[in-house]
Amino acid sequence: MNPLQFVNLPSGCVTALCLLLLPATGWADDMFEDGPAGGAWKDTKTPWQEQVTELPAYPASLDRLLELNVSTQGLPYRVYVDPASLTVGDDRVVRFTTVMVSSSGVWNVTYEGLHCGERNFRRFAYGIDGNWQLLQDAPWQPVSGVGAYQYRKLLYENYLCDTELRYQNAGELVRKLRYSSDPVMIQD
Repeated sequence: MNPLQFVNLPSGCVTALCLLLLPATGWADDMFEDGPAGGAWKDTKTPWQEQVTELPAYPASLDRLLELNVSTQGLPYRVYVDPASLTVGDDRVVRFTTVMVSSSGVWNVTYEGLHCGERNFRRFAYGIDGNWQLLQDAPWQPVSGVGAYQYRKLLYENYLCDTELRYQNAGELVRKLRYSSDPVMIQD
């Protein structure tokens, strides 16, 4: 029998044989951090980087805002989202303006974002007398949904962050907020 004669092997065996010989060729060295002996795959993903946030127009009146059906745990607030401010960034952060109105009519306005992949939020700015005040280096924090800030949990779980991580644009998210047939009330 000629040693160079081809042997009739099942395709799975041929694949296994090729994989065993791959490290010996030197070709696979580029795919490993420390070469084949180290065994660590190179991470080809670039680290997440937050994009620069541009502040939206300040909300002018309640009639253009969408009210959320959410508990504020006994605090006398009504919670609104400004649909005109809602954006989905290339960094997968959903940014929006929230207006909390007290029973006496005082507005608490914030521009914030939900980092859906990490279940975190961050406030970028707050409103004073119709103007934005930028928050420098405000940290990302976990969405907890405690007290008057349960709206973040509601927005994260039911409207703005898709649990299957399917990309959605701002228009789709506004439609979800505006036309939800089943308003959700979160009470802990």
